[in-house]
Amino acid sequence: TNATDVGDLTQARHSLAGQSSNDHGYASGAYVSTNIIDKFPFSADGNATDVGDLTVNDQYRCGTASSTHGYVHGGTPPQSNVIEKFSFSVDGNATDVGNLTTTTYGSAGSNSRTHGYRMGGYPLVNTIDKYSYTSDGNATDAGDLIRTNRLIDGNSSATHGYAFGGQYSAPGPAVFTNDIQKFEFATDGNAADVGDLLYVGMLHAQNQA
Repeated sequence: TNATDVGDLTQARHSLAGQSSNDHGYASGAYVSTNIIDKFPFSADGNATDVGDLTVNDQYRCGTASSTHGYVHGGTPPQSNVIEKFSFSVDGNATDVGNLTTTTYGSAGSNSRTHGYRMGGYPLVNTIDKYSYTSDGNATDAGDLIRTNRLIDGNSSATHGYAFGGQYSAPGPAVFTNDIQKFEFATDGNAADVGDLLYVGMLHAQNQA
């Protein structure tokens, strides 16, 4: 069925990151370069509240979530490699807990039970970064997408991460794609092309549970 309007964020904006706890949705960062962390309940419709701030005022950031914390990484301007996290149990500001392997924005996010993942981004890269939820620290390169890609979207099953859509560099003008890519959580490795979206397009919105 169609969506319904159930509330408002504290500020009109776009190109923000999303996270989910069991009870609430979160909208963090955005254009124009804000550091607001908004929180809204799943149990009752209503407006979001400002519950804290990110450490970086960037846009085109990406979000993932563990069972206890929301994570935000990358962004611009300036291009950032920061990984930060904020608590779901207590409202408050985010803290800087590590770095991606490269500065990037417009990437996709995915998460397993134990790790967050960053896929692709701009400047055009095909790397899949992986960072731990159990201990703070820098990301490691866990594999590659099938091509360099930016402004893509991501989601997760219990066993695999997915990246889809976006824009990649080809001879001549940049090309939009309808690829659906899949990689395994249990073993580090490259993504595989497993299907196509109905439409070729450029996506950018992550809301990871």
